[in-house]
Amino acid sequence: ARFSAQGLDVSEERGQMAEFYRRQRLLQELPETATERQEYFFQVRMAKRRLFFRAPELEKLERVLFVKRHPFQPSHNYSVILDAAGGSGGGICVLKIPRRDGALEPDQATVTTLFDAGNGIVRDPAADFGARKIYFGYRRSKGDYYHLYRVNADGSDPIQLTEGPFHDYFPCPLPDGGLAFISTRCRARFLCWRPQAFVLFRMDADGGNIRPLSHANLSEWTPSVMNDGRIIWMRSEYVDKGADFGHTLWAIRPDGTHPELIFGNNTLNCYANGREVPGSTEILCTLVSHGGDLNGPLALIDVTKGRFNSRAITNITPDVKPHYHMSWARQQCFRDPVPISRDYFLCSHAPFDKFGLYVVDRYGNRELLHLDPKIGSMSPTLLLPVAAPPVLGGSDVPEKDSLSEGQFFVTDVYQGLEPVVARGMVKYIRVCQEVRADLIRLASGEYQADHEPFQDWYATPTHKVSGPHGWPSYVAKGVLGIAPVEEDGSASFYAPAGKVLYFQALDADYNEIQRMRSVVQLQRGEKRGCIGCHESRMSAPVPAAVPMALRRAPSALQPPPWDAGPFSYERVVQPVWDAKCVRCHNSEDSGQIDLTGTPDADGVPASYRTMIAGGWVHYFDYTWGREHAKAEPLSFGTVKSRLWQVLDGGHYDVRLTREEIHRIKCWTDLNCPLWPDYIFRPNRLAMRTATSRTTPRSPSNKELTR
Repeated sequence: ARFSAQGLDVSEERGQMAEFYRRQRLLQELPETATERQEYFFQVRMAKRRLFFRAPELEKLERVLFVKRHPFQPSHNYSVILDAAGGSGGGICVLKIPRRDGALEPDQATVTTLFDAGNGIVRDPAADFGARKIYFGYRRSKGDYYHLYRVNADGSDPIQLTEGPFHDYFPCPLPDGGLAFISTRCRARFLCWRPQAFVLFRMDADGGNIRPLSHANLSEWTPSVMNDGRIIWMRSEYVDKGADFGHTLWAIRPDGTHPELIFGNNTLNCYANGREVPGSTEILCTLVSHGGDLNGPLALIDVTKGRFNSRAITNITPDVKPHYHMSWARQQCFRDPVPISRDYFLCSHAPFDKFGLYVVDRYGNRELLHLDPKIGSMSPTLLLPVAAPPVLGGSDVPEKDSLSEGQFFVTDVYQGLEPVVARGMVKYIRVCQEVRADLIRLASGEYQADHEPFQDWYATPTHKVSGPHGWPSYVAKGVLGIAPVEEDGSASFYAPAGKVLYFQALDADYNEIQRMRSVVQLQRGEKRGCIGCHESRMSAPVPAAVPMALRRAPSALQPPPWDAGPFSYERVVQPVWDAKCVRCHNSEDSGQIDLTGTPDADGVPASYRTMIAGGWVHYFDYTWGREHAKAEPLSFGTVKSRLWQVLDGGHYDVRLTREEIHRIKCWTDLNCPLWPDYIFRPNRLAMRTATSRTTPRSPSNKELTR
């Protein structure tokens, strides 16, 4: 019926269907053999296949660019550069599918190899919009780095574009002629485990002018260009949440400005290979998990139903169920989907242990295009010239290299907080930083690739100290300062560019009211704005007078009294206990409340262990498998900490100054990190032994590698 509505003559197929029904009734009336049943099924199945490939939308499917390679099979979806088990071989290929009598004939298709991987591994081929140049990642051997290469569409003139001790892959040609890609050039460790992180970069088509688009501290994948010229890609990001989720779809302008969530926060799936579906409001993607390869069922996401709404997801391969946490599918799964039209999608599918190229539709049908029984066929895309999306104009970022800030403004912080938070309650916005875990550069010029035992690289050794609220933050945090909130709820302030930031809404006494548990960044000179705090992403500003904060110059952040930067519990909080508490609460306290700064054999100060293990302060649980959820205002942190119930109720003659209170509350609402950095814990202990200081400073990685 669908084909007939499109003007396709299906009278022959209707006749075949009538004959099939007649034969089916006949077989039901007479004894039949297994061979007859198989022959009948085969005839019906082939008729369906021939009809499928008559679809007018599939006319553009005559050339398919793809890669032949073995599955990577890493332990985690972000550890492919660390522990991928897959072997070498394969190449960059083109599948040419002939047509006869208005139908594609995949059974007569031919494969041409444009680039032979030899003893190396190729991945992620992508053609420019004119289908003249092919970009891909290639490593010459399994122990080598992935670099970006370019080859002509006829296989001629292969050129290496990038070099150095970095992995570069997932190329994404841009409408302005440049190339976005994923790279380890961020020189950072993935915060929760062992490998290097890799994030979104861009460069010129010849490999020059490499610069980051994303300043993330966690890894990112699968960029592609949207119809409006932005880049959509999957990124791992979580602030004070479990690490197994938070692999969400984001979009960003090709100059690195205005990154925004497209879909997925606080949902249970992870979303790879997001691509817009033409003629719809949907995003096509693979539902993946935290573990292994980017395999799973294929799904359509209707973003008009809300960016946090799991009901917006439709699994179009329902025989394949999503996996979660570290579970992942190795066969009977899909990956690498690309829309052909509104209803038809190109993809890779492994019915057994090898991936082949398939076409699927939104109605549950699927047909094989190509399968090599010796090696996987993956990452298919249409190889044909297409109109490039618009080139987005440059932002208002000045070309001054000295400019290191951007600007944020909030129209009304109470939008998203009311009615729980009364107007007038929010006085400040605190700008916090998720501190990067910089890689150590080795004598060879390379960067440390593995970090084992990995929890000894944490900013808090959660395998050595935890409490009734779970794990405190193993991510180092920083405080850059606070900005005032006007009476109408508006705020405008400068903030550093090139850092991973998030915000906290504070009352007049520095109590945290709400926390942004996602990240934001600025490029130099960029201006970003939002309507409110945790307001609906589908809402629009209410027409009103110009917000008070926009009638003045943006505020400079007011640094805390202990100075802005990465937060050190031992430097900022311990002096408060030393001044006001340790006279009674020390190792001899009969109540076992030891607030001295004496580190134990694990390097954990006694006071820190007391606060965390004793449940005196409240924080979000950082345990890896914790599912994500939005937290209501005033439901966590300082305002839920038992410590303040005691102190506010009057604790003997203890009187903390406003600054001392600020220090403790700030640490609590940073989710209680211990150290301001990620120095390997055995090295930290060795340095402390050598210096023999009661309250030692944290040594730098530079000191440890001299």
